[in-house]
Amino acid sequence: MSEDARSEVRRVALEKIQDDYARYILKPIMSPVEIVRGKGCHLFDAEGRQYLDMVSGFGVSALGYQTPQSDRVKKSMTEQMDSFIHMPYYLGYNAVAAKLASVVASITPASVEKMFFCNSGSEAVEGAIRAIRKSSKKSELIAPHMSFFGRTIGAAALTGLSQDKKGVPLLSGVHHIPAPYCYRCSFRQKYPECGLACARYLEDVVKYSSGGDVAALFIEPVFGDVGAIVPPEGYFETIVSICRKNEISLVVDETLTGFGRTGRMFAVEYWNLQPDILILGKALGGGLSLGAFVVSGSVAESFESKDFSSSGGGNTTACAGGLAMIGSILQDDLCRSVDEVGRYMVDALRALQERFPSIGDVRGLGFLLGIELIEDEVRTPAKMLAQRVKAKLQERGALVTVYGDSTLRLTPALTFSKENADEFLRIFERSMQEVT
Repeated sequence: MSEDARSEVRRVALEKIQDDYARYILKPIMSPVEIVRGKGCHLFDAEGRQYLDMVSGFGVSALGYQTPQSDRVKKSMTEQMDSFIHMPYYLGYNAVAAKLASVVASITPASVEKMFFCNSGSEAVEGAIRAIRKSSKKSELIAPHMSFFGRTIGAAALTGLSQDKKGVPLLSGVHHIPAPYCYRCSFRQKYPECGLACARYLEDVVKYSSGGDVAALFIEPVFGDVGAIVPPEGYFETIVSICRKNEISLVVDETLTGFGRTGRMFAVEYWNLQPDILILGKALGGGLSLGAFVVSGSVAESFESKDFSSSGGGNTTACAGGLAMIGSILQDDLCRSVDEVGRYMVDALRALQERFPSIGDVRGLGFLLGIELIEDEVRTPAKMLAQRVKAKLQERGALVTVYGDSTLRLTPALTFSKENADEFLRIFERSMQEVT
C-alpha cells in the first residue's frame, strides 16, 4: 500500500472516531489528537507524531509508558489477572487488598490507619463526608474557594469553583473560606503583611456563618484545579490551630498530590499535617481506577458495614497495580528525582518569566506546576493567550492542560527526567516566542 493510501485509511479511521465521539460521548475532548501508544514520557498519534506528555492522564499514569516502573505494574496486574480480575475485597478475604492496605498504612501519616477502597477520589470524598459526619455527630462542612474535590453531589458542593456546580442542587450545610492564593489575594493584601487573613477567616465562618455544627474542613495541600496553588508558610499551622480549637476534623484530599507528585510521598509531609481522614485516588491503582479514604482510629470506631459500599471498588487487579506502583516509587527513589527535577523546572521557568512579561506567576511543588499567563500589569488573566500557547505547544510536540482562567498546568509522569525537562523548556520558550 502506498503512503497516500495509508494516509487515506488513517484519515477515514479518524473521521469515524470523531463521528462516534460526537454521537455517543458526552464529555468533549481537550486536545484534538488521536493517541495510539506511549513510550517513556512521550505519546504518539496515529500519524507517528511524538508529543511530550505533560499531563500523564491527569496524574493517573504516574509511571509513564513502557518504562521499567510501568512494566513492573503491568507484570503485577497480568499475574493477578491470571488468577482472577476482581473480587470485592469485603466479600471474602483478599490477600492483594490486605497487602495494599498494610503498605498504604505504612506510608501515610500516623494519624490515619484504616481504609475503605473505592473507585476514585470523588467517590472517596463522598465516603469521607459520610464517615466524618457520623463519627463527629455534626453535619456542617467547610472548604476553600478554588478547591476541587470532584463533581459528584457532595464533592461538587465542597468544590470552590462555580463552573463545577452549575445546574444541579447540591449538598446543604457547606461553607467556604478564601483560598490561599497570594498572587490573587481575595483581601487585596500582600503576604506576609496580610497576617494570613485567608486562614484566619476560617474562625469568622465558624463563628458567624455556621450553626456551630461544623464536622470538618476539607482541603487540598496544593490546589490543583486552578493551577498548583501552594499555601504560604504559616497557613496550615493557623488552619490546624483553628480546627483543633473548635473541634473541627481535618480531611485532606491527596487524590492529585499523593504518591510522589510533589516530591514527597504525600504533600502533607511538607507541613507535618496529621489529618483525621486522608483521601487518595488517581495514581493509587497504577493506571486503573482505584480510590480510598484512610481514617483515624476514632473515625473507624463509628464505621459500620452498611455505611458505605463499592462493588467495583478495591478492584483486585488495580490493587496489584497499586502495590507495584508504590514499590517502584520507593525502589527507584522517585520522590527525590521529582523534587530535584521539579526545582530545576521552576528555576528555569522563572528565568523565562523575566523575559516574557505575559508569564505572571510560576508556582508549584515537584511535578505539580503552574504557569499563569496574564495580559497586563494589573494581572488580567490571559485566557485566549493560554489557549494559543497550549495549541502551539501541541503543534511543537508537547501536550499540556489549561486550568483556572489562564494557567498552564504541568503534571508529567514521576519518571520525567532532566532531559525531558530540557525538551519541554525548549518547546515552551519557542512557543512563547511565536505566540507572544
